[in-house]
Order: sequence, then C-alpha cells, then structure tokens
Amino acid sequence: MKVQVMFRKLFITKEQQEQIADIYNRRAHFVQEYAEDCQQEATELLFRLGLDQESRKDLESRWSIRNSSKSGDSRRTLFQCGCGYDSVARQKQEEARNIKRGPKDWERQTPYPFTACLAHVEVIEKGNGVVSWIAGVLDHNDACKASLLERRPPVPLHEHVYEVALGQLKDGASITAIQDKNREMIESKLYRGMANYEASTANVRYLFLPSDHASLYRKATKNIGMDARQLPQDNVEDWLNPNSPAYKSDIAKAVFHYSARIKDDDRFEICISTPEMDEAAQKYAHHSQFILDGTFGICSSRILLDGNIFPDAVDEDCKGVPVALFLFSASTKAKATHASYDTAILTRLLTAWKTTLEHKFGSFEPYSCITDTDTKERGAIIAIWPHIILLICKFHLRQCWTNSRKKLFRFNGPEYWKDLVRNTLYTLEVQLISSVEHASAIALIHTQRAFLQQVLENRPEGKRSAEAGIEHLRYLEEFWMKLSLWQSWSEWGRLAAAAAIKIPVEGIIPTTNHLESFNMVLKKKYIQQHLHSGHRLRFDLLIILLVTDILPKVYSRRRAIREHTSWLDARFFEGAGAQNLSELQRKLSASRQEQARILRNVCWWDINIGQDERAREILQVQRIHAIDNTQQSLCTFVARCKSSQPNIEYHLSLSQTGAGSCTCPKFYNDGGACKHLRAFRFIIDGWISRGLCPPFEYPSSLSLAQNLQASTSGHTLSGVANLPDLPPSVPVKESTLDYWTRLQALGKDPTILGGLEDGEEGLTRNDEVNTEDGDEDESDGQTVRSLPHLRVYLFIAILQILPNIYTNHRDAVDAQIAYRVTQDISSILPRLHGLDMLIKEATDLTEASNLVELKQVLTSLLGQISAHTQTESHTSLQTASTTLPTSTSLVNDADSSYSATHQPSGRYKRAYVRAPSPEEKQKRKKSHGTL
Repeated sequence: MKVQVMFRKLFITKEQQEQIADIYNRRAHFVQEYAEDCQQEATELLFRLGLDQESRKDLESRWSIRNSSKSGDSRRTLFQCGCGYDSVARQKQEEARNIKRGPKDWERQTPYPFTACLAHVEVIEKGNGVVSWIAGVLDHNDACKASLLERRPPVPLHEHVYEVALGQLKDGASITAIQDKNREMIESKLYRGMANYEASTANVRYLFLPSDHASLYRKATKNIGMDARQLPQDNVEDWLNPNSPAYKSDIAKAVFHYSARIKDDDRFEICISTPEMDEAAQKYAHHSQFILDGTFGICSSRILLDGNIFPDAVDEDCKGVPVALFLFSASTKAKATHASYDTAILTRLLTAWKTTLEHKFGSFEPYSCITDTDTKERGAIIAIWPHIILLICKFHLRQCWTNSRKKLFRFNGPEYWKDLVRNTLYTLEVQLISSVEHASAIALIHTQRAFLQQVLENRPEGKRSAEAGIEHLRYLEEFWMKLSLWQSWSEWGRLAAAAAIKIPVEGIIPTTNHLESFNMVLKKKYIQQHLHSGHRLRFDLLIILLVTDILPKVYSRRRAIREHTSWLDARFFEGAGAQNLSELQRKLSASRQEQARILRNVCWWDINIGQDERAREILQVQRIHAIDNTQQSLCTFVARCKSSQPNIEYHLSLSQTGAGSCTCPKFYNDGGACKHLRAFRFIIDGWISRGLCPPFEYPSSLSLAQNLQASTSGHTLSGVANLPDLPPSVPVKESTLDYWTRLQALGKDPTILGGLEDGEEGLTRNDEVNTEDGDEDESDGQTVRSLPHLRVYLFIAILQILPNIYTNHRDAVDAQIAYRVTQDISSILPRLHGLDMLIKEATDLTEASNLVELKQVLTSLLGQISAHTQTESHTSLQTASTTLPTSTSLVNDADSSYSATHQPSGRYKRAYVRAPSPEEKQKRKKSHGTL
C-alpha cells in the first residue's frame, strides 16, 4: 500500500515541520500494513498508544483528530498529540483559507501545554473495526510525557440531548425553551444513560450550555441537507450542478433561473418557483392580475441578496398566493442594497419567469399588475408585457402625497390655517383618487387653487399656509395629473382593469397589502423559527428552507383550509336543504351587517365629553345654519351644518319625540348622536330654557332609541314661539364629495384613505379610519354603501374605450422618471456647486479615497446627459435596455436552470464562484419620498 502520511495538515510550527520532514526523509517513522486475519498486533498497538475505540472517548486523551476522510467503507484518520498542537499555526492556515474568527478563538484551549511534541499517527480502518494501515511518529518527547492537564478538557454533550433539542428546534422552539426542557429532563433523569451515570468517570454531560448552540445549529442544517462548513455560494453551486455529488434535484426543479457570481462585475441571481407555484401563477395570474413588490433584510446582511421580489396573485378566496421569488445580489460597486436594484435586472428575471411559464403552459400574459410607485418595477413590467394595465398602490400613493404635505407645512404659523389648508388638500386627494374623469379631476384642483388664492389675497394670517397649499397643488398637477399616470392610480384604472379581466371591479385589488402581508408572515412566522439567536439566515439556508419547507407549508396550509371548508359544505349540504352553507353564511352575514347598520341608524345620546366639546366648537364658528320648521305638525326641526372641510355640509333633523338624523358618514355607519346633532341640541336646549319651545326627548341608549322609534308615530308641536335668527352665513355649494366617496366604497376598497397627522411620521396600514383634523364624523375613508348603478354605468363606459388605453403606461413611467430626475437634480446641484468650490481651494486630496469613484460617476452621468440633450427636448427619458434574453437556459427543465457555463466535463470539480457582494449592516429607514 503506497500511502503517505498527510503530516502537512498538522497544526505545527515551522521547526516541528522541518523535524518531521527529516524523520520521513530518513524513513525513521513507523509504518505497518495489517491483513484482516492479523488484527491482534494492530489492536495491541492502538491500545498501547491510547487510540483504541474506548481510549478515544477518554476526556484525558492527548490525541485529537486533525483530518478525517472516507473512501468506500474505509476511513482514514490523522491524530495529533495535544502537546504538539500550535494555535498560531492553525490561525495562519485558516486565514489563508479566508476563515475569519475572533481574537478569543485563537487563544490556546488544548488541555495540555505546548511542548513541541512531534507525535502523530494516521490510521486506516473499516467500519467493522478492521485496521489496514498505521503510520506516523509514535514517540512523545520527554516534556510531553511529564506534562499534566492545565485546562479543563471539553466534555461532549450526550447525543440524546441533541436529539431532543433538534426535535424542539424543528418545531420552532427558541433556545430558551430548549434550555428549559433540558433542565426539566435532567431533574427527572429522562435522558438515555442517566440511570447508570457515574459522575467520577463520565465522559459525557447532559447540561445544554451556550457553547453547544453552534453545534446544535450545524446538526440542524445537516438534517435538512446543508453542509454549514461550506461557503454559501459553494453550497448553491453544488445543489444545482447535476455533476456534483451534492446535487439536489428537488431544488434544481424549483429553480428556473440561476447565475453564479464568477467575475467581479457579475451578480448572484436565483429565481424560485415550485411546480405548485407555477400552477398557481397560470391559474390566478394568467389573463388576470398580480402584485409585484420587493423586500430587503431577509437573509445575512453581510452576504446580501439585494432584493426579494414576490410576484403574488390573488386566488378565488381573495387571498394572496406567492407565485415566484427572485433573489439577487447588489453589484460590486454598490454602496447600499438598493443602489443596484434597477429595471435591467428585474426585466431579466421577469423574462425568465415568463419564459418558464410559456414553455410549460403555452402562454402567460397577465392583464393587470399593481405595484408601489417604484419606477424600476413598473418599467420592467411594461418591458415584458407592453399592454398590461399597470396600477399604483393607493397606500404608497397617499404616502407620497402625505410626505409632500409634511415637507411643505414645516413652518411656524397659526395652527388654525395650517389645519384648514391641510384638511382642504386631504379632501381633494380623496376626491382625486375616486375620480373617473380626468377633466373633472383637473377641475377639482383648479377649484381648490381658487379657494387658496382667495385665502392668500384676503387673509394675511393664512398667507403662508395658502402658499404651501398652492405649492402642493402644483406638485399634484405637474406630476401626478399627467393623463397616463392619473389612469394608474385613480378609480378609472381599477375600472379599466376590471373591464379587461371581465370581473366585477370589487375584484381588482387596490393596494399591495396581500404581498406586504405575505412578506410579514414569511419573516415573522416561517423564517423566525430558523434564526440563530436572532441572526439572519445564510442565503444558502434561506434557499433550501424556501424550497423544501416554507413554500410547501404555505401551499399545504392553503390546501388544508380549502379542503376543510369543502368538507364542511359537503358534510352539511343535505341538512341545509341542499344549500352551500359557506355561501349562505356570506349572504346572511352581509344581510345582518346591513340590518345592524339600519338598527344603529337611530339617534341616542350617550355621555361623550369629547363629542360635546367638538359640538361647542361648531357653535363657536357658527357652522349650524338654515334652521327651519316649515311643517308645524311634524314637530321636527331641520338644519344644515358646514363641515370643517371646504364645500361640504350635512343635513340635520331633530324631533321632539327623540328621533334625529344626520347625513354625515359617522351617523350613517354607526348611528348615535354625532357632534353635529349635539351642536343642534345645544341650540334647541337654549330655546327650551327660554320657554320658546316644549321639552324634547333624548334617549340615552340604543335600545331606548329603538323602542321610542317603534312606539311613536309623531306628535304635534305646540307653543313654539318665533325663533331667533342666526347670523347670516356664506352659501356653500352642493358637495360632490359624497358621490366620489360612495363610488370608491362600492369597490369594497380595504385601503384606508385617511392618514395620520401630517406632523407625525407617516401613514400606517390598518383597518381603522384615521383623520387629520380629529373630525372623525366626516372621515372620507368611511365605507358608504350606495349608488350601484353608477358603478355599472362607468364599467360599461370603460369597456367601450378599453382598446385606447394600452399605449400610455410607458409615458407614465417616463413621466415619473423625468420628474424624479428633475427633483434629484434640484436637490444635489447646490451641494455640487459647494463641492466644486471646495475642490478648487484644496491643495491635497490624497486622503479623499472616494474621489476616483466620484469621477467615474460624474463621467457616466456626463455621457448619459449628453445623449439625452442631443435628442429633442420633449423626448422622454429612457430606462435601462429592455432587450429580452432568449437563452434556453431560462427554461425550467430538470437541469436547465444550471447555466451552460457551469457544466464541467469529466470528474466533478466545483467552479470558483464568488460570494454575493458584501455590504455593511444597515437599518431599515422610513420612507419620506414624494414620488
């Protein structure tokens, strides 16, 4: 047997290496082969050296394993004496392999002192214990023989403790729960071997320590088929290469696009879609709608994946269904994750997805897609599907508008005027989102501008607020009111999408909340249980978990819920009179809600100090007017109340019998005495106290009001004197806001159009209505159920003009980009001028390490600006190239996702692949953008 001892794998000093090499050169080392029928001599030698199986388990053993490899049924193991182990030599070897550790990791932890001992032994043995070869330097030096323990030897944890902990970890238990379980089992002596445990000679322990966390996680990753000792990019390369021993067909089948980072300028790209996700994409997104959005910070922040894009469709239960997952790294020169998240890479990955689905199903063409205001996503989508109807999420739209208002109103001034103008703008925004005619929407802006111009000219104390409001109107009109862009975010766009898909407009999703919800569930539920002490996952672990665990669980859960619902319907079908109980319950629930609303839609007077205070404020500004009682027999007063929002007023009625009503949304949905009715009551109570009219009934609860309404059919009013006139008020136009509010509400739009105060951080997605002026009675986000015929009429109108709407989405994206370029230039020009002056005055800039990069960026910008300024002035700015890849490597066959450039010939040898571009850890920042 011609075998050489691998002594260069020993961790030894240069002097030790020279001495050992000299021993081998002189052939003074020990080497012996053993036949299977002559094992006694080998067994005795290993026992004498302390390397028999039992001695190896002894904690006081001087030997430690330096290398181990397996070939067939034989294992080759290199043992080194602890007194010859040099930690400095190990540090140099591992740093040469780019393995980084902390300073404490390099401190000597071997139980025995360093004596420069040369002893080492290499053994080849089979699984049945048969030894075939022993070689090495067997003699220890004198200092080694005389040495004693100077540190505690590491005591291994019993395997049963690992088994229990791994089971808990699989179930999502935290480290704290694992430690608690470990303590309980030790106290109850439930681990294997504890009955015969002899503490004085034991070579294992049962207590789970913090130092065991890493070993536990390594075992956990090994159980799911991942080698944590390999670099993440090497693991992914091995899983997807059919010639690799670690090839995983299940992962390869789910990956429809993969590109390793071979060169510095390359990106790491991988796109995932399981067969079940492909079926869902074809079923729910083809000739229908889907959502596209990105999220960051889902895996290791130091080996970053730049974006995780989730095309998401909506199933028949109106639930979001993830249909694809795109992961890619930032470019090498990017200083932040989002810096290289551009249209070009999204176009490439979306093309790969489209090609895969077309290869599998013949065609794949969504009719509508909703995104946030990101031009990169929108530009990529229309590059792939030029005729798609591209919608903008209403939440992100309102976030941009709110950010604009917040920036404009950051000044000291009278709060009354700031609130008034802010509320005016807020009301206008609601009307714009609900608009279905572009000319009418423009007219709304002109009307509000005229109102603010009057404030500017006639109210000096409100001048600054009016100027801010006019500036916000300019921002809305110049940017957001371009026809093609208006079609993307207005109610018109939803109607157009409904007409194209041929579904009721209620089925068109208005926000990206389905996808945002899935992102949250993915991070907080599925990934959370796999985090190592809160640290983000390695991206190779993320990929294998997504394919083998998380995505199958998501679909399995959906399937189980649907099967359970179907079983319940079938189980009680006959008992329900051959009716589908789920559908019946939906109808009954809607009917009950409407009946409950009707029952609540009576006037009762509970104790509400806040509402009373607001009612007094209404009286102070004299918003109640036009009080009348023209029909004396009805014993009912009527009046009108101006809203705090311009051009809106509500109609009030209050009867001596206790009946009352108001046309505000709060009373419509919830009933009870709103602040307008309470203000009206204060006026009537004043007349009663002066003997001008008889006392009124004021029921204090809902039940009393309902009983009173049922038992009374009207009384005659007697003894009413002439009522004093209120001061004259300026006539208010009939409001069209209710029209638009109802129109939007008919779509069952779950997006809340209200927002937080402009002085607060920003908008939140929730199901409660938030208003900006505290006037919750007048919130335009309230759901109003009315006017179904309007929706049908507009839907038919959209059907008639649908062929003409497909050419505008490129214009809309170009308009967004052009406006953003203009805004960014305005922002950076002053600083560039300042930088120009600084550089002129500088005498030495050798310390400015990023000066070269600045030059490169400016050179690139100069080239692009020159290209655009040579064209006509009205030419739209162009985004990244939309050339679509046609490589068949994008098609998802069993092995086709693995690029042809990665196909080695002959014996498998992994190609050198680079890690995704590193990036320093960053915290998520709040959005303050206005575009």
